[in-house]
Amino acid sequence: MMEMAKWKAMKINRIYRNKIYLDTGEIMDVSPLIRQRYDLKVNDDIERFYDEVSYEASLEKGIFLISLKDRTKKEVRLKLEEKYRNKVAILRAIEKLEEFGYLNDLDYAMSYIESRTYGKNRISYNLFQKGINKDLVEKAYLTLDEEKEENVEDVKLEKLIEKKGKKVNVNNERDEKNKGRAETYTVFGKAGIFS
Repeated sequence: MMEMAKWKAMKINRIYRNKIYLDTGEIMDVSPLIRQRYDLKVNDDIERFYDEVSYEASLEKGIFLISLKDRTKKEVRLKLEEKYRNKVAILRAIEKLEEFGYLNDLDYAMSYIESRTYGKNRISYNLFQKGINKDLVEKAYLTLDEEKEENVEDVKLEKLIEKKGKKVNVNNERDEKNKGRAETYTVFGKAGIFS
C-alpha cells in the first residue's frame, strides 16, 4: 500500500534548467533532449515512463562522468546513485556503458598500474577501494607482464637489426673511403705527385 502511494505521486513540481523536481522529493538531472523526447512539463505525471527517463538520464550522466576521467564501474555507480534513486535504471546504464566499451575495469586496472610508481600491495589496495576485485588486479598484472615480455623481445630484435645495419653501413663506408683514396692516389700518381 505504501509503494502504491509512492508511485502515484510521480508528478513534476518544477523544472529548472536541467533539473526536474518530483513530488517524491527526487531531483533528476535530465538533458533538454530527454525533456523534449518525453515532452516533460510541470504537473505532468511521469509514472508511466519514469524508468525510461531515469535510464536515459543515468546513461547520459555516466557518459559525461567518464568523459571527465577514467572510472571504475563502482565509481560510476556511486556517482549515479548520488544523482538518481532508480537503482535498476542505474544498473542498466552501467551495463550499456560496458557494452559500448566505455567502462572496462581490466583496462582501468592496467592503466592505473602503469601510471603508478609505488608497490604492488598499495596499488592492489587502491584498486580494491575503487571496486576492482583481487582476481581482476592479478589478471591486469599478468597481462602487463606478458606485454612487457613481448616488448622485450621486440626491443632485442630491433637492436639486433640496428646492429647488423650499422655493420653493413660501416663496411660500405670503409669501402667508399678506400675507393676514394685509391682514386686520389691514382690521380696524384699520374700527375707525378706520389711517384
